[in-house]
Amino acid sequence: MLKTTIVTGIIFISLFSSCKKDEPPAPNSNGMSIAPGDGVFVMNEGNYQGGNAKVSFYKYADGSVTEDLFMPANDRPLGDVGQSITMINGYAYVVVNNSGKIEVVDPHNFVSLKTITGFTSPRFVLQVSPTKAYVSDLFGGGISILNLTTNSISGYIPVADWTETMLMTNGQVFVCAPNHDKVYVVDPNSNSVIDSIAVVKGGNSMQLDANGKLWFLSYGDYATSAPGALIRINTTTHTPEMNLPFTTFDSPTRLCMNAAHDSLYYLNYAVMRMSINDVALPIIPFISQGTMNFYGLNVNPANGDIYVTDAVDYSQRGHLVRYSVNGTLLDNKIVGVIPGGIYFY
Repeated sequence: MLKTTIVTGIIFISLFSSCKKDEPPAPNSNGMSIAPGDGVFVMNEGNYQGGNAKVSFYKYADGSVTEDLFMPANDRPLGDVGQSITMINGYAYVVVNNSGKIEVVDPHNFVSLKTITGFTSPRFVLQVSPTKAYVSDLFGGGISILNLTTNSISGYIPVADWTETMLMTNGQVFVCAPNHDKVYVVDPNSNSVIDSIAVVKGGNSMQLDANGKLWFLSYGDYATSAPGALIRINTTTHTPEMNLPFTTFDSPTRLCMNAAHDSLYYLNYAVMRMSINDVALPIIPFISQGTMNFYGLNVNPANGDIYVTDAVDYSQRGHLVRYSVNGTLLDNKIVGVIPGGIYFY
């Protein structure tokens, strides 16, 4: 675990306090100066042990793409296996999985203000209070507690061998654990597990709908070929209300929702869409992948446009593909290697 010295803390505080809201952000060496509403960040994982993770930016105004924001702004590569981006208190927390770190960057120019280390294999960040966040981990055996004031690890919650996406509602944190047939419930006040909900293995993503129901998506257990499921959970009683099973041939991932939180989208080779009121899984793809290899998915809350990434062969640079709310192809741009996460800014 990284021990933050007094000197480092003073430098960090001065860096953050120097960012004045009434001054325009300084551009990075690419000339980039990004404002909220300008476009989309794309997290490119890069090749495992290749050290070629990148964050790309797609600009709404002209459809242009900047392939790498981090290197020009910091004179060093981002690291090995880019995992996720989370906006907290006006800063982007960029998780680099195999490098075991989080880069805290100014999203306007992508200058790194702090590198947080001490993780085993971090995955996702969830803010649970004004001064605290949780970080899930592939091999860490639980969740790291992140002090947002000092941007350092302040504690640890044993949960499972692999924790993935997290979601907070009703003052409780729900945690996916892909290797277990449970969704774990954590109390952020006591930083402890208070309950578990029976589901199926392979949980990879969750969403909260307009009715306050939690939707849990699982791709199943690859070891036993047990199929996954889409499960609706009552967040008050911690009980599953509906279980929609997939087949052993399915591999559903990347559950997301529209702005109204009344329509679900997920990848199952194609882009699938369903209403939160449906009682059966969709059969006909909403957007077919054709010759592409769909890997990432998200829906623009501003206009309903659907963004998908094409990982191609997981070796060469991939694509960011934009569709209208009706599924009409609008744009297709080259980004980095293995583009996964899509984040609207």
